[in-house]
Amino acid sequence: MQDLFTILTNYIHDFLDNFGLGTYAPIVAILPFLIFLYILYLIVMRTVTITFRKVGMPAEATSGIKLMLRVLFFAIGITSILTATTIIPGTAFITGGALLGTAIGLAFSKALSNMVSGLYVLGARPFRVGDYVKIGDVEGIVLEITLNYTRLLQSDFTKEYVPNSKVVDSQVTNYRVRIDDLMTERGREYHPDVGTSSKFKMALDGLRSLTKGTEVYRYSFEVNVHKDYDIDLIDAYFDKICEKWTDEFIERPEVLFWAETMFGLVYRVTYIVTDPMDILGKGSDFLHEISRFMYAVKNA
Repeated sequence: MQDLFTILTNYIHDFLDNFGLGTYAPIVAILPFLIFLYILYLIVMRTVTITFRKVGMPAEATSGIKLMLRVLFFAIGITSILTATTIIPGTAFITGGALLGTAIGLAFSKALSNMVSGLYVLGARPFRVGDYVKIGDVEGIVLEITLNYTRLLQSDFTKEYVPNSKVVDSQVTNYRVRIDDLMTERGREYHPDVGTSSKFKMALDGLRSLTKGTEVYRYSFEVNVHKDYDIDLIDAYFDKICEKWTDEFIERPEVLFWAETMFGLVYRVTYIVTDPMDILGKGSDFLHEISRFMYAVKNA
């Protein structure tokens, strides 16, 4: 390839030398490659846009990938020009390119890390838009998944932008489950309340249940009970509150003994809802009421 370029450059040099423009031969010789590179750039960008639109990738993710492609093609073009025209000596070019590459890498390392992590999240799909998840110490409903961030709606209805690099590095809990699988694991059957639904809707629901399953959200949280409290009274209070909230959830909430510490006992409370927004609404109210066991015991 280099020999072909040298032959072309020499030919152009001989031609332009008649006009006193021989020094511009390398620049003229590199123009066909730059034109080809530009056409290739347009084809690649168009293909990426159409393909990502068909698969439903968010606009932000598409924009991030197109930005990386632009930088790549620009770097190829600049490198080709500097190499072909020998504007910068070879040794100096290599050294300067290494320093520039290092500087750019350090400057954009976190952004590039987020983009790579975003590709992993979009590909692996540990969660999807609408799921209620916990990422590290942050939890909420997934509103959007981009190439850089995952946007969550928190319990106070603020929106938290979690970098995708944190998503990859953190423990992720997705509270979405298939209720038929959940009940099967417990040796029980799940019979959804179809009410007065039409036969057509019942048939569609049955088909969806066979292919996808009935998806619900099984949320859990921990309650710490100090060792000075009367455990029998605490258990009675938990049982009373769970019975009170039975009709608010798919089934009666459960309080499970989870661990014993030097300060007392740890219980894990679980409940099941069909809509993740219920975790932010009635779920929050349920958590508040069951956590008031200390006042109920004192007044007992």
